[in-house]
Amino acid sequence: MDSNAAADLGQASQQPTYQWDFVTPGLPDSAFEDAPGFSPTPMELRVMLLAHLRPRADSLVWDVGGGTGALALEIARLMPRGAVHTLERDPDAIELLEQNRRRFGISNLHIHAGAAPDDLDQLPAHPDRVLLEVGRPLGDVLLAVWEALVPRGRLVISTASLEGLVDATDTLGQLAARDVQVVQATVHRMQRRGSQAKLAAAEPLFLIAAERSASSEPF
Repeated sequence: MDSNAAADLGQASQQPTYQWDFVTPGLPDSAFEDAPGFSPTPMELRVMLLAHLRPRADSLVWDVGGGTGALALEIARLMPRGAVHTLERDPDAIELLEQNRRRFGISNLHIHAGAAPDDLDQLPAHPDRVLLEVGRPLGDVLLAVWEALVPRGRLVISTASLEGLVDATDTLGQLAARDVQVVQATVHRMQRRGSQAKLAAAEPLFLIAAERSASSEPF
């Protein structure tokens, strides 16, 4: 195979297999590859999380606990001059992340294998946006990402547990975070069962958003 043919093959392998022709966020859940035990964050919740994260066109975003990559991909495609670095410890989730990255042809999403807080040093320093997607945000993880966040940077935490909500709000209070917002989001979608249409609820999610002040000092 000559060099031109090899180059053409390489470019073809990077071509997206899913096309989204709209400028809005909110890719359909069905657009993402999933697997038993892994499903994308529902579209409606992704839109809410994005709205609170407020990424800029050139943001450096950390996504800690990437899962299937649905939210990381939503962010990356909206900020072509920026970069998203996701940290995920589960090998099966990492495989899904890579499949979905290739599916959308996204080049500014970078996947790192590891767990927080020990492996956060794999990610580039000084993010201005951090997304923390974990079951229970423990204090040491929150402290580590807060220390990395630049002044006026934004942190958004998503958790399904009350313990995670309490951990997050208590720690952010100790850190004197600005503009702390807490939202409980529940999505109900219509499902047809035989001749009847009913609303089925997805798992509720707590969303905690905060901003680091311009004068924050390292702790």
